Amino acid sequence: MAANALPQGLDALFALGEDMADGLQAHEAQVAVKQNTEAAIREARSAAVAAQAVYQAARSAKAGLTAAQQVADSNAKAFLSAARNVLANYLGSSWSPAWEATGFPNQSTGVPRTSAERQTLLESLQAYFTNHPEHENAPLNVTAAQAAALFAALSAARTAVNQGLVDLGQKKATRDAQETALRRRMRGLVEELNQLLGADDPRWYAFGLNPPAAPETPDIPDGLVLTPGEPGVIHADWADTPRATRYHVYKQVVGADADFVLAATV
Repeated sequence: MAANALPQGLDALFALGEDMADGLQAHEAQVAVKQNTEAAIREARSAAVAAQAVYQAARSAKAGLTAAQQVADSNAKAFLSAARNVLANYLGSSWSPAWEATGFPNQSTGVPRTSAERQTLLESLQAYFTNHPEHENAPLNVTAAQAAALFAALSAARTAVNQGLVDLGQKKATRDAQETALRRRMRGLVEELNQLLGADDPRWYAFGLNPPAAPETPDIPDGLVLTPGEPGVIHADWADTPRATRYHVYKQVVGADADFVLAATV
């Protein structure tokens, strides 16, 4: 028996919601649908589609914020590497207690591995170069002012990403709630139609649904048209079959194939 489970993917769900609304527009009064009407389905679908668009926009915005943070962090890495080389002229190439005041963490002169540590080190170097201007190198732009500018840029970028995550989470929660409401409404229509239509009533198709009495496997399509293409290629087209989501295409080369063989699944 054919089932009428709702699609998992949102694109397919929205398409089925549109089919249901169109079917209701044509048959709602005749079938006597009372609860899950065209207006109710369209309202739930429109809210879910809008919420999905807002969520996708938030995802895109977050990607932009992440890219901006990566740029700020890359600039920080370059500055910290240059600052380490400049300071090595005064404090030695290897870590010693003399490096303590610079803020380089973990008793190492290496550039920290995490963005948070790099941000903190920028702030420490701003203070260090402010107190030791003789260790600045203006031609290389290793100065307290540059450390302060890079700290502010990285801090702002990290804050923006964190806020973007909050916004994305809120938009996803709204999208999920609207999707749940749409699914509830669409399942309600299926249940209502089960009470109003016969199991083999062809009007099920008008709603994008399967007559419950229909076989699970769709009918074989007809109207096959073959068109020659490039050498060795034949283009095939056929009339769509209700309820089919994919087609297995078989071919037989006379004189080469003893039987039909699978050529493609489309």
